[in-house]
Parts: sequence; structure tokens; C-alpha cells
Amino acid sequence: MKLALLILLISFQALAELNHETHDFSFEYGLAYQTLKAEQKDNGSKGQFTSDQNPYWLGGYTYRLTANWGVRLFGGVSLIRMNEPAFGTVKNEDQALNQYGLELIHKTSLLSKISYFIMEQERPLYYAKGPTVYEISKEKFLQAGMHFSLGQRRRIGLIWGTGLKLFGMFPAHGGDVVAETGAGLEGYARLGWVDPFGTLYQLKGIYQGASAPNAEVNFTHEILGYSFLISHTF
Repeated sequence: MKLALLILLISFQALAELNHETHDFSFEYGLAYQTLKAEQKDNGSKGQFTSDQNPYWLGGYTYRLTANWGVRLFGGVSLIRMNEPAFGTVKNEDQALNQYGLELIHKTSLLSKISYFIMEQERPLYYAKGPTVYEISKEKFLQAGMHFSLGQRRRIGLIWGTGLKLFGMFPAHGGDVVAETGAGLEGYARLGWVDPFGTLYQLKGIYQGASAPNAEVNFTHEILGYSFLISHTF
């Protein structure tokens, strides 16, 4: 009798560590520093612009197809305000950068996942309009790549996670400004808590870097930020 009760308790504990829910809604609010480096080919001018902490919002919905496969829809917006250089002025320094995409997730073990995503993300570009006049614009890029992640998913208690994304960048339209491809990566780490009702509360830190040569402008775009992430599964 005692042996049967022990086996039953161990079984319940093992089930408690697994995530059997079908739906997952997530919302993320964060603050990020952004850096834009660029070189204009026609005149050889170079520049670097930075921003203070600016907010961003991300949301997503994940649907679990099978025990090991799921699909996720996500999107969000980042606000940026580039600081003016010591000498000169900046036009259109305030921008709202949108992103949205689709991700196919494959659970490879209790702790690891590999996913494949495609998305559209707007990124800032820099132009020299004159010796002391600069302009910030934004261009759309299609991005596709792989996402490797490690992390716990449990019913209740402390959770952690980390991940790395590698992606290629493709121009969303042709023309003189955007005509070539690029590449980028994103790394993140998160730590949080799961309550008894299936809601996750996490703190997250991220770094993203992307670089793409263009017909007129070579640019590098970096994002360093932190956020609060809340998600609910059922």
C-alpha cells in the first residue's frame, strides 16, 4: 500500500513539471537603448546615433498543435528618439518601429526547443542631408531564421530561460535605398515565477544586433534592453 502511494505521488510530481496547456497569451513591456551606425557610400560620411531608454511593447499567442509542436503569432512596436550629435541637427529623430511574424516551435526535450520564424521588422537608417544636417528614416526588412532556447515550464515555482536567435535579413522592397541582404542575432535571458493559476511573471534582458549593406547606406542597428514579461497558459 505504501509503495503504491509513493508511486502515485511520484507520478503526480512528474506531471506537475509538464506543460499540457494548449493556449498561451503573452505581453511584454520593456525599455531599450538603441544605437545606429551608418556610412553613406556616395560621400563617405559616417555617423553614430544613440537613444536614451525608449519603451517597447510585444505581444504573442501560441497554439499547441501536438505534444511537441506549436505555432506562435507575435507583433509589437518600439518607440525611438535619437539624440542629436554635438554638432548638427537631426530630422525625424522620433520613429515608431513595427514588427510582426510567425514562428513554428518544436520541443526537443523537457528543457529545450528549436523554432523557425519569419517576420517583418522596421529598422532605422541614417542619411547625411548636409554637413550638419542628418535625417533618420525607417525601412522594412523581412527576417527569417532559427531560435534555440532552454528553459523550464512548470506548474508553480521559480523558472528560468535563455535563448539565441540567428536570422538573415532581406529587403521588403527594391529600390536605390534598400537593395542588399544582411544578418543579425538576438540573445536573451529571463527569470521569473509561475503562480498556481498558470500565469508567468518574468524579468528579461535582451541584446539584438543586425547589420546590412545597402546600395546607398551601410548600417548597423543594436538594441540593448530589459523588460517585464507576463504570460498565461490554459
